[in-house]
Amino acid sequence: MSPTRQLANDPLTSSWAAGLRSSLRAYARTHLPDAMVPAHFVVLPELPKLPNGKVDRGSLPPLTVEESPETAFVAPRTPVETELARIWQDLLGLPKVGVETSFFDLGGDSLTVLQMAAQVRDVYDVRLDLRRMFEDPTVAQLARMVSSQADPTVTGAGNPRGVASEAMVADAVLPADIVPEEGALPPSTGPYRTVLLTGGTGYTGAFLLRELLDRSAATVYVLVRADGPDQASERVRGNLAEYGLLRDGDAERIVGVPGDTGRPYLGLSKSTYHELAAEVELIIHNAAISSWIVPYAKIKPVNVFGAMEVLRLACRKRVKAVHFISTIGVYPGHEGQRSWAETRLTEADHVVGGYRQSKWVADSLMLQARDRGVPAHVYRLGAITGSQTTGACSPDTFINHLIKGCVQLGAYLDYDLLLDLVPVDFCAATVVHTALSGGRAEAVFNVPSARSVSMNEIFELIVAYGYPLRRLDYQDWYRELAAAVERGEENELAVYLPLFGADQPAEEVGYLGSKPDFRTDNLRAALDGSGIACKPVERELFDLYLDYFVSTGFLPAPPGGTARPQNQWRASS
Repeated sequence: MSPTRQLANDPLTSSWAAGLRSSLRAYARTHLPDAMVPAHFVVLPELPKLPNGKVDRGSLPPLTVEESPETAFVAPRTPVETELARIWQDLLGLPKVGVETSFFDLGGDSLTVLQMAAQVRDVYDVRLDLRRMFEDPTVAQLARMVSSQADPTVTGAGNPRGVASEAMVADAVLPADIVPEEGALPPSTGPYRTVLLTGGTGYTGAFLLRELLDRSAATVYVLVRADGPDQASERVRGNLAEYGLLRDGDAERIVGVPGDTGRPYLGLSKSTYHELAAEVELIIHNAAISSWIVPYAKIKPVNVFGAMEVLRLACRKRVKAVHFISTIGVYPGHEGQRSWAETRLTEADHVVGGYRQSKWVADSLMLQARDRGVPAHVYRLGAITGSQTTGACSPDTFINHLIKGCVQLGAYLDYDLLLDLVPVDFCAATVVHTALSGGRAEAVFNVPSARSVSMNEIFELIVAYGYPLRRLDYQDWYRELAAAVERGEENELAVYLPLFGADQPAEEVGYLGSKPDFRTDNLRAALDGSGIACKPVERELFDLYLDYFVSTGFLPAPPGGTARPQNQWRASS
């Protein structure tokens, strides 16, 4: 049986492969002339090699009809996608249209794309940005463009990046095979000799790894995309160094493991999988796609299927405690006050956007595994911000992109939303301390900020730091931002335009008037006597973050401003 046939018959791998082909095709269209964009992409588990290590082209499988773009079918998931697919079917004379398939691969051309745009305008009363359409000519992209502009009463679409709550509930059913296997060793309660960390080359992962190294004597296996163990370990150490966290002697306790949470069996070889299943005593599952603009279908392989694969590993050879990094975004958005206890999720409505929905599903799967004998624990973190000790902060979060975009624009939006910003080192210390304690009865921990702050308060701190930002009504701010992007000006928020409508932001940005109260009884019990405490976001802490961003070049210095030397945060390698 050919490799492509195996991929087609495996629902998990097939979904991942279809998403990869779509992403490759979209990337190629933005970087190559149309004539050079490949018509077909074939996904293989690995490339056949000659004895000298070169690719054995003669052993590559032939292109088959099942790998063509037309048959990499992803059905419409929202009312807007369904209506747009119908328009494309009528215009192109096709029996069905997948939402991730290129308009041009389906037979469209420059004339029919104009006809299609006219029909969409007639139905939804919107003007399409054809430049963006040509960059990603799919129903899914078109639906996002339409939903960001059109009247919701016309689209009936809900959130274009998410799915219906019924689909979330259907996905949140733990497969029957995820159960401790017969003869598996019982879970350890510590001290732990071996720990597996996923997401160790991300921002939060760097701080989780630092805490594991500092608070235990364990060998830490870190799952990372890499060509081999040496490159995997180099990536992990480089990520620690990026945030000033690398220490002498770390290399002796870090084992880089080439793998991928978005693939079956975590992308591991059979021998490595069985080795980890036998050796690992504790898992901290942090890996995730955290972008707010990626649709649920594209996030699902990593965030949902990846959680399942971690739980499967936890059931093999020896039962392993799994500590899962979730988010307070799994709680539904509501206007007014609402209290959220540290317990199982029961409400799926009003959990919006692909990222939050995927976390809701994975969060639910973890607690179902707990019912089957896997000691699973869930940490629902607030929006992670910089270190409260050094200021080291990842630029790659929505709030930090928003800050830079507003600095570039010279204006910020007057949109008074409450934010729960939680320092990354506090989060990491909380998770690792609790995980290493072993055998805790609590299953869920809310980890919100010490004090919620409004978005306006954050920008007032930025103005006080020295950035002369104008405060604009949301609609005026949006018009200035859209005009700047249309003129081709560099702005960090260009990629986030789908999250901003002409009248108000999308729900992922936040709910105006929402005042959630996150209960922390379990958290306080876990941290009692540990000395681990969260600093509130105030002038001193935010100045520390802005100092870091200026020193690393993420932000320009404010007029007349200075920053502390960059090497205050960077550690020598």
